[in-house]
Amino acid sequence: MIFPLLLICLSGISGADPNSKTSGNTEVMDYTEGGHYDIDFDASFMSEWWYQNGDMRLVGKDGEKRRLAFFVTLVHQESPSFFNVSDEQFSNMVTFYGLYPDGEDTSDNYTMCFVERDNITNYIGFHVPYLDFTYPEGLRSFYGSALKGYRLDYAYDNVQLDLLFKPLAEKTIDSATEPVNFTTYEYAYGNLQGSVVLDGKKYEVTQSDGYFDHMIPYTTDELVWEWEMHGWSWSELTTDSYQTVFYGVRAPEDGYDNYTYKHLTLIDKHTGKVIAEYSGDEVSINQGDWVYPEVNEKTVKRPASVQISAPDLDISISAQSVIQLDRSSMEQPVGFVDFMSFQPDEATIEYKGDLEQGSAFYEYMVSDWAIFPPE
Repeated sequence: MIFPLLLICLSGISGADPNSKTSGNTEVMDYTEGGHYDIDFDASFMSEWWYQNGDMRLVGKDGEKRRLAFFVTLVHQESPSFFNVSDEQFSNMVTFYGLYPDGEDTSDNYTMCFVERDNITNYIGFHVPYLDFTYPEGLRSFYGSALKGYRLDYAYDNVQLDLLFKPLAEKTIDSATEPVNFTTYEYAYGNLQGSVVLDGKKYEVTQSDGYFDHMIPYTTDELVWEWEMHGWSWSELTTDSYQTVFYGVRAPEDGYDNYTYKHLTLIDKHTGKVIAEYSGDEVSINQGDWVYPEVNEKTVKRPASVQISAPDLDISISAQSVIQLDRSSMEQPVGFVDFMSFQPDEATIEYKGDLEQGSAFYEYMVSDWAIFPPE
């Protein structure tokens, strides 16, 4: 049942034109780039999203210099339960972002809508070897491929991003069946080119580090996938020579501290090659400096710092600037609360005694199962 407060996107709005955006992007036939349906996984509830972040140095025409970190996520969800009172099948589309301007307050936005399932191909390219996603109002789109680069055209509120991300690292994959089915395809390092408009002023990107992934979690049970886990943790840390990517997923019995799934990847930033991968008991996690925010009259907790260790490798991150995305609900707990932070400096990677400092994005998510556990 689709709730009446949700915005229904009009099918008459023109959507994406794959031919105009992706010409020349099919030299490498990688069909993990495009969109999927729930029936591809025999899923009762499926999500997929394409995520881009960046840590950028900017300059205006008048010579003003700024630093801006950001993340943007564009989401597509399918379920047989997405229908209206006329039993018409719908697809769900979501987009959200977070901005971390240096020395200023963070800002964020979350929007969602439903479109008729028969018209979803107007907005997303399915089973194609490239990304092609346009939000129905036409102001936010993400398209391209790893081969040619990913173009992000995103305009909302006081921000306009016109960016091209060029991956400079080999493709890596995170995948698990427990505690939740998911696969993530990552191009974990690259740079961004283009321009940014903030509060009506245009800046050109002069220097940047970026990260891209395409994540697909789903469930075959009569639940949403968030209810199969307590939550997860993700981080991306970049220094002069290295980058690390960590994924950890907590089962309901793990609570806030333990992780059923753990995978840590170390990448040579200069060559784009994976130096080492660690998983399971090879990875130790120490979370600390707990913070206790209120979410829908319930108290949850999140770590303000994390140290992750593996043979020859130690990383340390502080959640300094935190954006809280609250999609939980007391009335129908089917969501989560997500804490997404950015540390501009002094996050550390120590590999074989070589210690470097850099910047880090760090996410800690708590599902509605943890906030409203079943009785």
